[in-house]
Amino acid sequence: MQATLGPKRGIETFFFTLIALAIVRVILQMVRNVPLAIVPVANVAMGCLFLGGPLLALCFAARDEWTPKLATKFFLGGLATQISCYYLQNFLAEHDGLPSQVINALGQIALPIWCVGLGALLATLIKDRNIVVPIAIFLAFLDMFLVFSPLGLTHQIIKRAPAVLPAIAAQIPVATHGTTGERVSPGALAGPADFMFLAMFLVALFKHKMRGRLTVIVIIPTLLAYMMLVSWKHVPLPALLPIGGVVLIVNWREFELTKNEKISTCLVTVMGAALFTWGMFQKATVVRVDSSQTANVQAPQKSPSLPETTDTNQP
Repeated sequence: MQATLGPKRGIETFFFTLIALAIVRVILQMVRNVPLAIVPVANVAMGCLFLGGPLLALCFAARDEWTPKLATKFFLGGLATQISCYYLQNFLAEHDGLPSQVINALGQIALPIWCVGLGALLATLIKDRNIVVPIAIFLAFLDMFLVFSPLGLTHQIIKRAPAVLPAIAAQIPVATHGTTGERVSPGALAGPADFMFLAMFLVALFKHKMRGRLTVIVIIPTLLAYMMLVSWKHVPLPALLPIGGVVLIVNWREFELTKNEKISTCLVTVMGAALFTWGMFQKATVVRVDSSQTANVQAPQKSPSLPETTDTNQP
């Protein structure tokens, strides 16, 4: 067993980290004329900062004592703030101006807040550490179904409502070459489900005094490397697969499944595998989109080292 990391002031560190990232985000939006030679390095650095930063903040928040009441406050407050920022930003005439960038940065703060709140709320329902095993396995298969299957939610959102992706996802800025005259802008995306279920697992690990600290040490570089793979391949990949894998591998000795729990876990594994297999054999539905509905959708900025809109997972 493993104790938590010292004095429990994780929520304070969580908010401090998110506010610091928001300030850096606003400053970067003003940067123009990025030299071509440093664009790839800058994009890798920003990817590590704006994905690793929220992940690290979430890990600190998971250390604290979570109650259903506290988790609900985080969930409702963060969700209401992000929705409000989205609509308020749309009301502004100048979407590239400083007020719009500040509102967008506030929305990006709100996203991990409601994700950690909902994840912690789910974690309070996990009364036995052994339940983590079937949950991690089934979520991995479910995420693969949602991302890879033509019937999955990721494909459906991309086809039917592409403008929804930047509104609900964590935005990772990418730099552009100086000749374009464009600013550093949002490019790669990380779905809220990744943060939510990671929070759920970490809160549960610390709650049941498992190997939470070692899980944090392993999972952050793993997810950063996974993001680089997504950026290199230019395709969405299921993030809950490495998240669940790290949780199970690092904490495997902490689980002591009974015979019935082993049978139930096997059944859950078969169900998840069947769902994924069935989804992969389904045919995609061609959706005709009216050009008038997409006329106002702005294409994301292109980057030499990151894809236009890469998304590890959408819930």
